[in-house]
Amino acid sequence: MAKIIYPLFSLLIMVSLVHAQSGVVRSENTSVNSPRGIYPSDAHFAPVALQHTECIPDDQRAIALERIAENKKQILANNPNALRQTKKDVSFILPIQAKEGFDDYGYYTLNFQVDHNLTPNNNLTDYHCGQRTYDWSNGNHEGSDYILWPYPWKSMQEEVMEIVAAAAGTIIDKRDGFFDMNCSNTGNPNWNGIVLEHADGSQTWYWHFKNGAITDKEIGDSVEAGEYLGAAGSSGSSNWPHLHFEVHNSDGDLIDPYAGSCNNMNAESWWAEQPDYNIPTINRLSTHYTTAFDEDCPEIENTYEEVNFNPGDLLVIRLFFRDIQANDPVHITVFDPDENIYSEWTWNQNWGQDYATALAYWQFDVTTAWPEGIYNIVADFGGNTYETEFGVGTTIGIEKHEALSVEIFPNPVGDYFNFNAETPVEHITVSDVYGHVTIDVMADERSGNIDTRSLKNGVYFVRFQINGSIVTEKIVKE
Repeated sequence: MAKIIYPLFSLLIMVSLVHAQSGVVRSENTSVNSPRGIYPSDAHFAPVALQHTECIPDDQRAIALERIAENKKQILANNPNALRQTKKDVSFILPIQAKEGFDDYGYYTLNFQVDHNLTPNNNLTDYHCGQRTYDWSNGNHEGSDYILWPYPWKSMQEEVMEIVAAAAGTIIDKRDGFFDMNCSNTGNPNWNGIVLEHADGSQTWYWHFKNGAITDKEIGDSVEAGEYLGAAGSSGSSNWPHLHFEVHNSDGDLIDPYAGSCNNMNAESWWAEQPDYNIPTINRLSTHYTTAFDEDCPEIENTYEEVNFNPGDLLVIRLFFRDIQANDPVHITVFDPDENIYSEWTWNQNWGQDYATALAYWQFDVTTAWPEGIYNIVADFGGNTYETEFGVGTTIGIEKHEALSVEIFPNPVGDYFNFNAETPVEHITVSDVYGHVTIDVMADERSGNIDTRSLKNGVYFVRFQINGSIVTEKIVKE
């Protein structure tokens, strides 16, 4: 069982857990500015650590290779030209994408990469000369692990992380039907996934799919680069919903597609455009009514999110990080309904090392001193700005009315967006994160389009009035 604990003392080191925060620290903010005397709590920071045990044991790998060889024989028996090598090399796109309609800031972290130090037992080197990898008593991690974050089990059920072909190729192995909510790396051989062979003879392995979330195509069929293969899960030897992406060249040698000074397998990158090693991101900025955090594996998480608060409530601001490095600053500003600074502060990640996956939170006690209205939270991190809103004494909402629904497309939006509802829409407003109405349209139709050319890039809330009820949708203008 995994545990995530928020202690009131300074530091707790956690060991012998399947997956958990490696510790939780309460640390002071700096540069606090609260003109109305409303101060945040200290920061509570929690990096995430995953179990360092066998991902794909050697015996499993050998079985997989035997099965692939048999599949290739059958493919060639049916079509001798099916696996002909027609290119000297191939280049990859990222093997994952967010499902259509996903509109948050991020949904994954790259938590582990290929281990280039072949001496086992915690001798670690990734391609960038860091230690974003792992090994075990008699083996090394041989792939790139893209893990769902935040709310991995909830996101898995919603199929947020779609797995796509990194390059055009032929399916040479496909497995499905196995349990997909495993909580430990114990060498479980029952994985769901796909293996592709490409035009240069190289292979890409995609493991740990969600059961049933897999392409209808079969062994021997061709796929194009970017084509849907499945959705991330936790099948086989896995303790967290993720994609294990592994590459072999035409000779069967392991390849790390990421080029770097400590990559001792291949000199060149296999990416069409290699992603940066560190991509500092706040995957989600949200408000909650409690510090509770569901962490038991494989519990489908309750987010405990709330956007409407009243005097006497606890307000928790939570940030979910990707790639937060030692001493990285985070600046947070809360603007009141009149757009004035209500409280602002800076916090520095002061644990002395980098983390691929982490979260932090702050809390306030909402009192009668808080003016009613819509507040905006702005977080600056890694050169980017992230925003969300909440209300005091309001009835704003980001979730859809249960009995009504409105489809918006495309989203992110450009010069316009379309809407489609089952019931005629009476009134449409578009508000920015400060609560200012930027578009106001009277309507009496089930579908139509809204001109958004006047909007600056950013996050907006579209409110549809239908039969006296309000349906609110979030859009992103790009």
